[in-house]
Amino acid sequence: MHPSRETTLHDSTQSSRTARNSLLIMVCTLLSRLLGIVKARVIGSVFGATGVADVINFTFNIPNNFRKLFAEGTVNAALIPAFSSLLGRNEKQRSFHLFALLCTFQSILLIPLVVVSYCYGEPLIAFLSDFDADQIRLGGQLLPFFMVYLATISLASIFNGVLQAHQNFLHAYLSPLFFSLCVIFGVWFLSERFQAMSMAYSVLAGGLLQGSYSYLMVRRYGYRFKPTLRTRNAPFKEVFGAWALVSLGMGMQIVTQMVSFLFASHLSEGSVTAFSNSTIFYQTPYGIFFNAIAAVSLPLMSRASAAHDVPALRTYTRNALLSLLALLLPSSILLFFLSRESVSVVLQTGNYTLEDAHLTALVLRPYLVFMVFSAWYALLLRLGYSANRHALMTRIVFLQNLLDIVLMWIFLKLGLDIVSLPLANGISYTIGVCVLLFLLRDLYPLTKDAQLFKGLFTIILANVPILAFCVFYHNLGLTWHERGSNLANLAYLVLIGVAALCILLLSYKAARIPLFSLLRTKKKGGDLQGDNLINLD
Repeated sequence: MHPSRETTLHDSTQSSRTARNSLLIMVCTLLSRLLGIVKARVIGSVFGATGVADVINFTFNIPNNFRKLFAEGTVNAALIPAFSSLLGRNEKQRSFHLFALLCTFQSILLIPLVVVSYCYGEPLIAFLSDFDADQIRLGGQLLPFFMVYLATISLASIFNGVLQAHQNFLHAYLSPLFFSLCVIFGVWFLSERFQAMSMAYSVLAGGLLQGSYSYLMVRRYGYRFKPTLRTRNAPFKEVFGAWALVSLGMGMQIVTQMVSFLFASHLSEGSVTAFSNSTIFYQTPYGIFFNAIAAVSLPLMSRASAAHDVPALRTYTRNALLSLLALLLPSSILLFFLSRESVSVVLQTGNYTLEDAHLTALVLRPYLVFMVFSAWYALLLRLGYSANRHALMTRIVFLQNLLDIVLMWIFLKLGLDIVSLPLANGISYTIGVCVLLFLLRDLYPLTKDAQLFKGLFTIILANVPILAFCVFYHNLGLTWHERGSNLANLAYLVLIGVAALCILLLSYKAARIPLFSLLRTKKKGGDLQGDNLINLD
């Protein structure tokens, strides 16, 4: 077969796989966000805004903070590049050994935490909170169950990282849905008999189910959890070093989050709730689209970096940046102009008033203005991680979070009130993007990439019609959303969203922008443009 023909077929296959993976991740992430909303509503309806609910939420936040250190970002930054590099060099036995080492190491770290939570749960809750005796007792009962959940979910993160390195995104992103379903049905059906402990049993069952499912999937590739401490023939020291550095950065992010809530707690009543709720709306489009693009891009970047294929690495980076812009820019525009309507339709019910909804919308808008830059920042961090520059990336994360805290303090002193928090966050991310582009210019020389600037111009121009539509709607001054959360208002919101989507699709079609990562292989000049997310050549 002719070499160009072989390349074309390879590109076609890879492009189709990339498109399919992006779609799967989007769908699974959307389902996860929807189940998260359902879970919050079920827990709220069962436990209300009582002291019991405060204990449940407070105690569950402890393993969730630890989860950021043992799972999530650490997996993306340290584990996936390592496994992708090994698989790219066809070193599968070393990947098996690394898997066993990481599982053993994770267990050694987490088992003592579970034991401590069982033996000293009540003193820990008493030290960390200002609860009364009954609340402290309940927190001490809940904590061991939640910490076992932490152990299972942290191991599951390793399993899912391996699945992503093998480009099996369906099962990696499907497994978290089992946890949410367990909590929803468990709390709903068990609360009458077990009261607050129904949350403990449901969380435990959900964590075990998610971990077991992920492990069964990873076993299909030959991986086994065999305890071992033998570090020879596996890049354990490199991965552990990267893991430690990324965890340090995650720790700084946790500090920043705590400081944000501390600042919010000193503002007017309702500020903490508005700040917390605004992140839910912001994270919905961000999570759906960023996860889809980043999850597919990181293994490709890691393999290209391991193979020293700089042209491929730059192509993956450019296409990921353009894909994020194409998906997040219209989302930002639409949600910005429909912020009041969206918050009111979802949250304005019972004691949650129209004023509360408007305050949440006010906090939400700065997040949306900077959403693309936040996504680019996170993607460029992954570019650095793919090239094993973990120490440099950790320093950048530390400085970005420090800048975020300083800016929050300055803006609050200037009298910007609750808006200070999202504004500082967005500006710090934007500055972070500029710094990363400068420091990673050997991997991705922005100023020399004419194709990127062409793509940026095309995508921005294609979003003018949806911006015009949103401005037109805003100037109508309609107040239907003020009636709050009901089916009629939900229908209005969906109708406006569908109209905006139709305009966007027509505009993108005219500009020849493949919106959804391309549910098809793009042809141009008889050649297939493969290995792409968005390619505007």
